[in-house]
Amino acid sequence: MSNEINVSSEYGPKKFRALFERGLDFALDRLLRRAEMQNGRLSGTEIREELECLKINPSNDMSDYFNESWEECISAVEQRRWDQKRRYPFERLMVNTFVSLLPVGDEVPIPGVHITRQIIPGFIIAMTQMLGEELTDKYEEYCRKLVSRLEVENGDDFNWKTVYQNSDAISVVSEVLITICHHFVDLKKRRRWLTDVINSQMGAPPASQTIPFEEVECHRLISALYQPLRDAMNASGGEKRIAELYGRDRAHMLRTVLAEITRYHRELLLRLNSPTDAA
Repeated sequence: MSNEINVSSEYGPKKFRALFERGLDFALDRLLRRAEMQNGRLSGTEIREELECLKINPSNDMSDYFNESWEECISAVEQRRWDQKRRYPFERLMVNTFVSLLPVGDEVPIPGVHITRQIIPGFIIAMTQMLGEELTDKYEEYCRKLVSRLEVENGDDFNWKTVYQNSDAISVVSEVLITICHHFVDLKKRRRWLTDVINSQMGAPPASQTIPFEEVECHRLISALYQPLRDAMNASGGEKRIAELYGRDRAHMLRTVLAEITRYHRELLLRLNSPTDAA
């Protein structure tokens, strides 16, 4: 998911060059008016005076132009962000399963509380490998259509919370996690693989935001992914409903994976709290 704006796009370098050239026109007009008042003669000092005056006290037309250009640029950036979000809604749905572990905005991540946002590219790659390209594309297209429908239905009240709370979107996430849950039966093996994939895609973070993605962080990620399904399974009649929706074999597999996550969590806590590790 590239954040780059193509050179040939509407708001690429050509657009900003046009904005810059229009700004130069204001300076040129001012210099020409001064020159006309002085019979076409301007010294270097006088040119500098005019340009400095223009920076300190721009004309109303110039101020209006830059204000309008700034609003246009903001609108373009916001539109691009929205286009990117609409283009990859499936990935956003899956990342939302562990969003509580991620720092918000410029918040400095806290070890033991957060997982760095730098894991997201690697997580997407790992999820696609487990799910397969064909199914991933199918869910991506479905989610695009879902977002478009919700945007129309909600109008100005639309936001991503609308998508996350939609029953169809929740069903997609559940279906995906149940589909790939067999990969987590051997949790230690999957954890090592997932850690390697994610770390291979992580760039170097700022020194103040370094949180390694290792065994504990990986387990917290997997636990967060499957917590809603754990809650659903443990609800009254939950396992029966899941079996009716996805089949008994998948429901049994999910129960096995949830038990493995619990067992591994206990093992991890014991190891981390052992006197040997403490020493």
